Amino acid sequence: MENVHRVMFYQFLMFTLEGEERMSISSSSMPRTRKLYKTQKKIEQMEIRSRSLVPGENAEEQAHELKLVTQEKNRLQDRLTLSFLLGILLVVSIVLAIAKAFPQQSGILWLFEVPELPQTVGDFATILTPLLAISVAIERLLETAFNWYEQTSIAVADILVAPRETLDWVQKEYQESYETTQAAAETLRLETTPETLHVFEIAENRLAKAEERLRGWVQAPEYLAWKKALCIWIGLLTGLIVSILGDLGILHYVGVPTPRIIDMLVTGLVIGSGPGPMHDLIGILQSGRNALNNLGQIAKTQDVQDAIAALRQSEAIHRTEEA
Repeated sequence: MENVHRVMFYQFLMFTLEGEERMSISSSSMPRTRKLYKTQKKIEQMEIRSRSLVPGENAEEQAHELKLVTQEKNRLQDRLTLSFLLGILLVVSIVLAIAKAFPQQSGILWLFEVPELPQTVGDFATILTPLLAISVAIERLLETAFNWYEQTSIAVADILVAPRETLDWVQKEYQESYETTQAAAETLRLETTPETLHVFEIAENRLAKAEERLRGWVQAPEYLAWKKALCIWIGLLTGLIVSILGDLGILHYVGVPTPRIIDMLVTGLVIGSGPGPMHDLIGILQSGRNALNNLGQIAKTQDVQDAIAALRQSEAIHRTEEA
């Protein structure tokens, strides 16, 4: 029985301190967060019951219930996998491309046509500046969204330790928690003894530690890695949506004949990757063009032309001698 109680205690403690569960709010508009909150409440209720188990009560039933709740939590955590996110990118790209091609005269074949290239290609930096601006805008929107998200989380953490009498609605939340605990105690026929007071003290200390972890979770390596990956994915998704709906083609702009669908996908990935890669690409294209222009100017100089003429004359004489 003691082992079952200990397992339940640590399962609940890890659950309250890990990832998104530390932010579970019953009134959240996110279905996944609401489910996590309900799962957390189930584990809390089971922990209260495990502390009050009398000898002879069925411990196997409690362990089975805890296993089911833990499996439900794991399913919620594993829902967003890499293959799932990549699948979303692929599906969104295909659907948008078909929707974009449907009104066109040639239908789906419009996606595989090579657009007519411009007569002259200007400066790459000037041509690709609008795409760079879109990439910067996507990055700024993501930064703003995550800053708001993190500040909201910190505000929730601050509220958790605020005095009950400072805010009425905070007092209501604490009152509801107290009434729930009191009802559970009456149902389980618990008495106010030093042992039960010690149990509530342990719960209070655990809540304080969870709140402290919540304050610093935005700097945790796991969260930073998750944030970076999510920013990349959202950026790529937004870039693909903008490029397909706007029929943007970075290869077309620089004078490279490419099927429209490939050009739109490449443009979306470049835009969504951020202004850094976009700026590097512009630099590479501009440098390559400058190098070609310099080679052309060198080829036009009189010395080079004289050397080419002498080489041709020497080759002609050599052929005459062989004949």
